Amino acid sequence: MRRAISLVLILMGAILIYWGYDLQQQLDTRLIREITGETPEAVWQYYVTGTICLLMGGLGLWKFGR
Repeated sequence: MRRAISLVLILMGAILIYWGYDLQQQLDTRLIREITGETPEAVWQYYVTGTICLLMGGLGLWKFGR
């Protein structure tokens, strides 16, 4: 059961990072970045949450996968 949860966390993390990248490439986000010089907060939220999910899932597989 723990291995399945770890795999789901890894999958969710990869999806969230992809969504963050996709949001960063959208025209309105690129315009905001050009005008203000900053990346919108929603992009960072996807990246950080996705990275945390990937790390937690990887840790779960490493710790409980033995």
